[in-house]
Amino acid sequence: MLTPRFRAAYHPPRRNAPRRNTMERRVIRVAWLYDMNACYAPTGVTRHALAQLERLAERPDVALNVVSGRITHPDGLAYWQGLGDVPRRQLPVRTRDLLRWWRASPLPPMEWLAGAADWVYCPAEFQVPTRRAKVAVTSHDVLQGFRFGSERLRRNTTSAFRKADLILSVSEFNTARLLEVVPDCEGKVAYVPNAAEDLFFAPTPAADRGRVRADLGLPDGLPYILSVANFQPRKNLIRLIRAAADLAEVASGELALVLLGSGAPEEERGLREAIAAIGPKAVVRLPGYRQAEALRAAYAEATALVFPSLCESFGIPAVEAMAQGTPVALADSTALPEIGGEAGWYFDPEDEEAIADALRDLLDQPDERARRAELGREIASRYRWQAANDRLVEALVERR
Repeated sequence: MLTPRFRAAYHPPRRNAPRRNTMERRVIRVAWLYDMNACYAPTGVTRHALAQLERLAERPDVALNVVSGRITHPDGLAYWQGLGDVPRRQLPVRTRDLLRWWRASPLPPMEWLAGAADWVYCPAEFQVPTRRAKVAVTSHDVLQGFRFGSERLRRNTTSAFRKADLILSVSEFNTARLLEVVPDCEGKVAYVPNAAEDLFFAPTPAADRGRVRADLGLPDGLPYILSVANFQPRKNLIRLIRAAADLAEVASGELALVLLGSGAPEEERGLREAIAAIGPKAVVRLPGYRQAEALRAAYAEATALVFPSLCESFGIPAVEAMAQGTPVALADSTALPEIGGEAGWYFDPEDEEAIADALRDLLDQPDERARRAELGREIASRYRWQAANDRLVEALVERR
């Protein structure tokens, strides 16, 4: 079952919200398709999918029907059961198997599974056949898919983009990369960014802050810098470990490094080998994945968030951290400068010395940290899920 902390950040939509007069704006019928098994340890794609689902279900101008392939993971089943009276259908086959089938056959069209719809909305790059409904897909990270993905992934993603009637892109950076690789999609791309959950814009209670270090495996009172990312090589965490170890405070154990996330055994093994090589006094923790209140408290108590990703088309943790008033040190490439703006400290993510220098600069300027943290709160306020959902629906209506 979903934990209370998971539900706090990803609570199922309330279908019984009062409806406003819809005479002036025709209700748009939307079939939402995603794999609910992804509710386990949700990535940025799943955060986007659930946040949009929740808000679509509450809109008086949207008639929503939720569709997923067969759900087997307990977190996905719990979320599905918590949808209440939201119209929905769980299919007898896995979502991934259905998508594979659709790459070879136009049958069954989505309307046979979800009923009549104006739009089929896929919060990922799915290729879905329809009879009359238009198809909207969200493009999350073209750079990752085309730089690090397989030839099959590139081919399938390109096909999904070309066959979609509308592509929703999470950043201007991502849009530029998309049009570089699939230029014939120009004219059907709309900007619908990611965001942070409302939870992260609320103050962290003192009690939650007081539990943070015990939760992260740190001694009481020890300051720490934070990373929130999975352990894939593109997240560049081995370089971060080595760069942080160049700071005297980290090398002596006076400042900890906490890597929140998870990964495959070989990915975690590489991180632990890098940690073992930096000396016995350094305090580096890999406490696993955190969400909702526990993650918010980790941001609130951190000296800074460090995000050295080599490939990022948005960067939700940067917004979450800024919403909590936490300074951010970010890679100076991909979408991160677009998201962090003037609030960030920037560095070349492929240069360990540059990473260490940026962290040194951040640590040595408490007044500037406070100024940029306040600026970060203002920047983060532009990235709210309700605003993103409004952009989504406006794009569907305009292209109906």
